[in-house]
Amino acid sequence: MLILGLMMILQVLLAAGFPLGQFAWRGQYRVLPCALRWASLAAAGVLGLAAWVVLARARLVAPGAAPAIVPVATWVFVGFFSLNTVGNLASRSAVERSVMTPVTVLLTSCFIAVALSPLETLVPR
Repeated sequence: MLILGLMMILQVLLAAGFPLGQFAWRGQYRVLPCALRWASLAAAGVLGLAAWVVLARARLVAPGAAPAIVPVATWVFVGFFSLNTVGNLASRSAVERSVMTPVTVLLTSCFIAVALSPLETLVPR
């Protein structure tokens, strides 16, 4: 959850115009142009949804009307972070490759662990 929170903060800072572009979006811009700022804001929302999925899977928040979607969404985020890892590896930015690749590998691994874990191991009694 901490890593997801830090990633959300990074995306919000990028959306706000902070000069952190070497960490994201192939490192092409120091300060993101308007279109990529909106994309960073959307990415922050997706990361927030990923955090909610983990919390719902652990039954720390109510999944709402569609609890069956939570295990599926967990696997969707495994795929999402796997694709992010590939993108980070292909980046022209050395910072993105060296910093963000391990982050997305860790997130992928954590989501695989959550997806494969029986619910009883996620929720302490």
